[in-house]
Amino acid sequence: MTSLQAIPTTAAVPNELTACIQASDLGEVRVCELAAFARDRGQPLVETLVERGGVEEGTFLERLAGALGLGYLREEPEAIAPEVLARVSPGLATSYRVVPLRADAGALCLAVFNPFDWQRWDELSQLLRQKIRPVLCPRGRIQKMLRACYGIGADTVERLLAGQSPAADAFGAAQSTDLSEEAAANEPTVVHLVNQILTEAIRSRATDIHFEPYEDRYRVRYRIDGLLEDVSIPVSLRLLRLAMLSRIKIMSNLDITEKRLPQDGRCHVTLAGQDYDLRVSILPGIHGEAVVIRLQSRSMVRYDLAALGFEPDEQRKVARLIGRPHGLMLVTGPTGSGKTTTLYTCLGRIVTPHVKVITVEDPVEYWMDGVLQMQVHEAIGFDFASALRHMLRHDPDVMLIGEIRDRATADIAIRSALTGHLVLATLHTNDAAGAMPRLIDIGVEPFLVASSVTGVLAQRLIRKVCQHCRQECPMGDLDEFALQAMAEAFPNGRPVRVEGRGCERCRFTGYAERMAVGEVMVANAEVRRMVQERQPAERIKEAAVRQGMRTLRSGALRALGEGKTTLAEVLRVTQDDL
Repeated sequence: MTSLQAIPTTAAVPNELTACIQASDLGEVRVCELAAFARDRGQPLVETLVERGGVEEGTFLERLAGALGLGYLREEPEAIAPEVLARVSPGLATSYRVVPLRADAGALCLAVFNPFDWQRWDELSQLLRQKIRPVLCPRGRIQKMLRACYGIGADTVERLLAGQSPAADAFGAAQSTDLSEEAAANEPTVVHLVNQILTEAIRSRATDIHFEPYEDRYRVRYRIDGLLEDVSIPVSLRLLRLAMLSRIKIMSNLDITEKRLPQDGRCHVTLAGQDYDLRVSILPGIHGEAVVIRLQSRSMVRYDLAALGFEPDEQRKVARLIGRPHGLMLVTGPTGSGKTTTLYTCLGRIVTPHVKVITVEDPVEYWMDGVLQMQVHEAIGFDFASALRHMLRHDPDVMLIGEIRDRATADIAIRSALTGHLVLATLHTNDAAGAMPRLIDIGVEPFLVASSVTGVLAQRLIRKVCQHCRQECPMGDLDEFALQAMAEAFPNGRPVRVEGRGCERCRFTGYAERMAVGEVMVANAEVRRMVQERQPAERIKEAAVRQGMRTLRSGALRALGEGKTTLAEVLRVTQDDL
């Protein structure tokens, strides 16, 4: 294998042109044109061919490696020896965009994108004091390996720790002073480090970031598609945890001197022109303060029920419920099940110039034009009940309540539904049948619940199989119940079953994005009678199923039979039907 230093730099241009012509299918004339374009703009030819020539990056680099007698990295190595990684510092690896792979015959093999950047490779060889041997690799793969091997923000952590004097170890000391913490938090490098973690979370489609201190390590996790995933971070990041914590507190207008009590705050950031709200919660623990940041896009809601994943029958039932002039419609499910998104999707079908809509939430998660939105502030006494009392004085046609938490809020919501208002609200129950008994448990009279609640939508979010690595699988290992339910869901067709192999686009999980599965219970005469008689939720559910309600489990099995999700997801997200 030829090392890069074995290629004469005086012949750089001919070798580069010849190799690129051989490696691409563009032809000599087109490559020469792009070479002139790259030269005029000071851009590497390899980069120009990929970005403007339309060549497929992986195929082109593999052919280029063959033309130059170099290696090509077809897939990421399972593990890179720590002693090899230690030969290139995080700062150098990030600056030169290289990843050390192995030491081979007195040379260090590095994953690189552009083999023709002679001056940079000479500089790097001198800095490392050893010969380097390039192995060509696509840019995205290099970036992913940098994060996996060194961790997010590793170069920033390295610069921060290198700039500290022994006496200024305030970043890692448990009893560091507040003044030094605030000064450190405002250093551009600490700001950049926090921004790197936030940016990577947003680009990974994370909904939450968890910072968790332990006795001998510091852990960062992203919640992506409903599940937590560990983030690769430098081990030395724990030495900077107090500086990062102070920076997060300053961003959220929290008290950096308070370390014993929980705190909640919020702020917003912008990435690529998109605004995001950050809800910050800080919880003191025995090894330090833990932080959870909820990421919420400020984008306008433009969903429809079909796009969310609801079946046509469920869409028709919901459309009838929100088309009524009055009544209380509830959306139930655990935290993070998409209840607010569904409610705003319903509002999108209601809002017209002739209808006045007011919402009260904690916090306001979506912005919608034509809707008066309020956010509660319990610290000053502006809670849900108080907001609803004042809301009624503004003569709304439709009211949206972020959550019914107590009897006072429930009483006003039900009274509003009985006096000519359409009320949409969320409630925490496991299924649709449990919503009305839950209101009775809160303290509402059964006859009021039966008279006001028109319907309940219970929902869950289930992960979808990645469309880029999906493959069909046999049905043989499904249990009898699943096979029967899928046969009932597809009486005139053949259900399919798919799994995701795992690829770079889905982070090798086999899943990408989520869809909603739901059950809609319409409050008919039988259900109202059972509510007034204080019948248990199990009996109400049986009656609703007899009236045609599809349960969460059966809806998820239908999604399985349509090739949208997997059996493991169905079993994880939904519970057994009665």
